[in-house]
Amino acid sequence: MTINVALAAWGMSGREFHAPLIAAEPRLSLAAILRRSGPDGSEPEGARCLPDFQAILDDPAIDLIVVNTPNELHYPMASAALAAGKHVVLEKPITVTVDDARALAAEAKAAGRVLAVFHNRRLDADYLTLKRHLDARDLGDLVELEWHYDRYRAFVTHKRWKEDDLPGAGTWFDLGIHLVDGMLALFGQPLTVAADMDSLRRPNAATDFFDVRFRYPGHRVLLRGSTFVREQGPVIVAHGKKGSLVIPHENAYPEGEVPTALLHTDRAGTSIRERVPLEPSRQHDFYANIADAIAGKAHLAFGPEPAIAALTLIHKAIEAAGKPATSCG
Repeated sequence: MTINVALAAWGMSGREFHAPLIAAEPRLSLAAILRRSGPDGSEPEGARCLPDFQAILDDPAIDLIVVNTPNELHYPMASAALAAGKHVVLEKPITVTVDDARALAAEAKAAGRVLAVFHNRRLDADYLTLKRHLDARDLGDLVELEWHYDRYRAFVTHKRWKEDDLPGAGTWFDLGIHLVDGMLALFGQPLTVAADMDSLRRPNAATDFFDVRFRYPGHRVLLRGSTFVREQGPVIVAHGKKGSLVIPHENAYPEGEVPTALLHTDRAGTSIRERVPLEPSRQHDFYANIADAIAGKAHLAFGPEPAIAALTLIHKAIEAAGKPATSCG
């Protein structure tokens, strides 16, 4: 059975992430794209351009809608798609507010439809490599994990929903949500959160710098992101009572050179410092799991529950910014 998919937007996420991953899954077919301005030739062959979202909702051939629109549109568009009997993949964050996220999860359950959130960074090489060495106990008991999502973007873009001081805007919502999702998948709920956030490129605008610290029993997780990082350092630095793991940014190696991580640990009483391969990215697993879940063959790996947990911590960190550490309970 072929699952016909529609994209609710043909921006960067649609062109560079969703469309290639959909094309790589043989059970999916990108059948339609919302293009109010009409086709421009960049669309994949066979994908129809529809003029408005209602046309997608009314199309009986569409089985799955990818809502990859600005954050404030996530809830109304996903809710309308579920009401129309469609399965839904939502870009992260699931919604702007936790109440809307919970309502959406309830609507999906009542409709008997798949509601997935595109927390694809759990399928990246850095996350999978960290998980491999934590599972292998190469670091011993974890003491500290520093996790970055940095970029160099000194200019302010035209995207109000990312740049202006609006609900759901800024890099903590846009990028930090990936780090929080990965942290929760590895360690579960933290005890407390302390946070520092700022708008460095423009006063009184959306967050473009964050330094958020979560405390767990026995270890801490530091999540950091800035738009003024032109020279990328490591993405992940993890220290345990037995060893350390340093995972580079994907652009840290010249083209053609295979990226590796640095592991410094102890084996049988001998100190070992070695380069270790990164786990292969498994991005294609996302839509394979969606197809399996729609067919009733697998548990949905990227469902609304972990997305709601991550969104809850996003809001707790915002509340904690500039204040003493706040309980996450």
